[in-house]
Amino acid sequence: MPRKSPKRFHTREELLAYVASLYYERGWNQARIAKALGYSRSMVSRLMSEARRKKIVQVSIRWPVRTVRELEERLVAAFGLRAARVLDAENMSYRDLLVRLGRLAALELVHHLQDGMTVAVTWGITLWELVQALPPQAYPHLRIVQCLGALGETPPGDTPAIVRRLAEILGAQSYYLHAPLLVESEEIGQRLLQERMIKEVLDLARRADLLLVGIGTTEPAFSSLKRSGALSEGELAWLQGQGAVGYLCARFLDLNGQPIPTPFDRRTIGLTLEEIRQIPCVFAVAGGIPKAKAILAALRSGLVGILVTDKGAASEALKMAEASAGGPVPQTGRAGIGV
Repeated sequence: MPRKSPKRFHTREELLAYVASLYYERGWNQARIAKALGYSRSMVSRLMSEARRKKIVQVSIRWPVRTVRELEERLVAAFGLRAARVLDAENMSYRDLLVRLGRLAALELVHHLQDGMTVAVTWGITLWELVQALPPQAYPHLRIVQCLGALGETPPGDTPAIVRRLAEILGAQSYYLHAPLLVESEEIGQRLLQERMIKEVLDLARRADLLLVGIGTTEPAFSSLKRSGALSEGELAWLQGQGAVGYLCARFLDLNGQPIPTPFDRRTIGLTLEEIRQIPCVFAVAGGIPKAKAILAALRSGLVGILVTDKGAASEALKMAEASAGGPVPQTGRAGIGV
């Protein structure tokens, strides 16, 4: 084969992309690429390394998703859920756990989406990972609605970024709530809720067919409200003193799933717990043992219809439910791993 000059590439990046394409897309080995381009094998190896370093090549490993059927069935039986998915995951970083949870949640969510639905959306890194794992679809009449104000957190964890990306992937319509999550005073909060644009979006969210929500915790190290600066560690400590262990849409719950009134309620721009209860399907995603109390609170509230979590959090939540109820949580006859 005649030698080919790399000068036919306008930029070095084009050369790197071409070499990477031959290797990853056409399946050529480095010896064949070297012969075709007139390079040495060591030169091709260096080009491949440079392509990865410059992120022209990005490697993504899709781990198989395994679930624990026994825990899923126990959660459904104990809390009257429509469905539960429990990721079989142990000994991994919290960040890796969120990525895997997002993928499992995406696999479950696609079974519940139909064109013409209205889907209300909140915030969270796990929800962002869910969105990233969704396959592209075309739902031109699906409405994706931001149902609470923005945290002001760096994307991608904040609600507007999730709404935007979800609408792009699903080919859907998007509706944004142009307001912060928490305002400085009750007066400002109540005035904002009467603004026409905000009122119209929240009215649409109240009529949602499905709410996609994370479950927050009052544990400072894992609280997105603290991470974003919406609440201080002192305010979280005060909430814990009132019995709050978790929250849905920034509305706080105790371990029994009962609402806890707070000074923040009338300063919060978003759906209330009473409005969430009117939504036919609440699809919640949360994981990690530190969130077990918050997950149990959300389950006991009766608001959640579908839960996606992990083995550690599910086991701990069921253990706490059994201990506080004074008796065993329902066991199932089938145990095993499902997909």
